[in-house]
Amino acid sequence: MDSYLADARVIMEATPPLIQHRDKAYAILEHCLRAYTRFDALSVPDIQDDGEFHRSSVERVGNLDFARWLQTQASKPLSLYRVSVATEAEPFAAWLDAAEAMGVRDVVLVGGDASQKRYGEQALDVAKASEIARGRGFHCGGIIIPTRRKEFVPRPASYDELARLQLKIAESKLSFYTTQLLYEGEWMSCLLLDMVRTIPLDQFPKIFLTFSPFVGEDDLNFALRALGVYVPRDVERTLRGARSMVDASIAQLTLVWERLSTFAGEIGIPADRLGINVEYLNSRNPRNVRAAFELAEEFGRMMGIDG
Repeated sequence: MDSYLADARVIMEATPPLIQHRDKAYAILEHCLRAYTRFDALSVPDIQDDGEFHRSSVERVGNLDFARWLQTQASKPLSLYRVSVATEAEPFAAWLDAAEAMGVRDVVLVGGDASQKRYGEQALDVAKASEIARGRGFHCGGIIIPTRRKEFVPRPASYDELARLQLKIAESKLSFYTTQLLYEGEWMSCLLLDMVRTIPLDQFPKIFLTFSPFVGEDDLNFALRALGVYVPRDVERTLRGARSMVDASIAQLTLVWERLSTFAGEIGIPADRLGINVEYLNSRNPRNVRAAFELAEEFGRMMGIDG
């Protein structure tokens, strides 16, 4: 299989809604997918409510079912996320069968989250899941969290994540990555510089920097408390004090992209190694979803993507 994401510049990440909110979420997305088209591909995360948000009683549309619905609404290539530790080999193979039948070529494999949840003995780690998927011809990606550290000691900020990334490249042979939500560029710049110093450019993975606009206090608070997103204090003050948080948010995120992409070029990272992944935080809030599509549209215009 060829990778759809090899040449992608902007990905729009659409989150499967809760079943109780499905009709409203689908109506919002139908409108946005018609109105905004300057992105190259769609991606669908694999939300683990019990682990990520400590919600065990909710029912969410499965990412395969949601992806099938997206294919009826937009003729864009799809990539799918899969939390490997939430599955075993046999159901993972069945999931890959379904993904392959949909024409999916790229999958993002995610390990355990920060909740310290205990998984079954037969649960797949990322390396094993990647081995299985690559054996089937899939291209596999992973997650980068530039602010992640095991402990705070006097050493480069990106030290721990670089070591983890090197291990993933060696053991899991992942070929592309998406990042945690970014609201500033310093930590990611440190990681990019460390990567350039240690990874040959001909082996340098493709990285999609992830951005999500906030439309109000609830979004910002959720990102800080539930998702662990790092928002510098001065940026947080600016967002909270802005007449329009969504406008201030989009301005901040386009600035972060411009700074990171410029820095990446200055240290020798090929332009095609850096892309953008845009996501929204609330699938049943029209303003939240629309703002994410507007941001993807703006990035698409900046990159010359035709609608």
